[in-house]
Amino acid sequence: MKHSEESFTKVKSYRPFHSAFDPCPPLGRRHYRTPPHLYLGFQPRGLQQFAPMEALRRGTLWPIFYDHYENPYENGREGG
Repeated sequence: MKHSEESFTKVKSYRPFHSAFDPCPPLGRRHYRTPPHLYLGFQPRGLQQFAPMEALRRGTLWPIFYDHYENPYENGREGG
């Protein structure tokens, strides 16, 4: 079974419940990230590897486990 980054979504979101009687304004959409290893199962043999110095910079030897963090609330991308 071949895995690719497109076979799952790393960023998920939800809209918290807001009651009509809640005096606070609604929070809007909230985002959270899931780590790539959740979708892999057992680690297959022969995975592509970063070069040693690149692996140190990224924090993992295998590109399939690398997950660059992008803040969804940065630069006004969050609607609420």
